[in-house]
Amino acid sequence: MTTVYNFKNTQVIVAGAIITGYADGDAIQAEPNEDKWTQTIGAAGDVTYNESNNETGLITLTLKTSSSSIPYLRSLYKSKQLFNVLIQDTSNNVRVTGEDCMIQKWPSFTRSEEEAGVEIPILCAYYKED
Repeated sequence: MTTVYNFKNTQVIVAGAIITGYADGDAIQAEPNEDKWTQTIGAAGDVTYNESNNETGLITLTLKTSSSSIPYLRSLYKSKQLFNVLIQDTSNNVRVTGEDCMIQKWPSFTRSEEEAGVEIPILCAYYKED
């Protein structure tokens, strides 16, 4: 089976606004903060699987410094208000949601000869991948 991938089929919505102006490379990263399962091995070699109840996650958006979404995200950061994030990849039918989110820290100010990426880390109280 042949699959076609196109980054344009991935959309990120933060607090109701579509984010645009991504940098090259890993522009969108999303992952839970902790493994869902860990193992405990007893003295006799018996194995117990421990399920984590940690539902937190981290979404990192890498945008070009000229992205029109940066002022919007900066205003969210300054507002200290919780917001939701939706990432939808229609190419692979993947959906990531983050609820009760906050921007962890605002990226440092850097400029160089060529435009670089700006990483914006978003903490999620409730992270889910479908």
